[in-house]
Amino acid sequence: MSKEANSMLENTNYLQQKLDEMGYPAWHMPYSNTVFFKRPDESILNKYMLANGNLPNYGGELSHIVVMQHVKREIIDEFIADLSVTL
Repeated sequence: MSKEANSMLENTNYLQQKLDEMGYPAWHMPYSNTVFFKRPDESILNKYMLANGNLPNYGGELSHIVVMQHVKREIIDEFIADLSVTL
């Protein structure tokens, strides 16, 4: 696996871990860089331009983040901090 791909997967796992630590419903498939989670507050949706969907079999109103090269831990930490304020 390339260094870049490995970094994206590490950051995906980091995002999942942070969501798990705060008890926020979220999941991702192994070797996937997409994390799905319960749709957050509108302010979070707008700030991070999250993609949304409605998947009844997976909990209904959801959002997701595709962790690409530009999604660094600093951005993930900021997202988690913003999300925690809305809970």
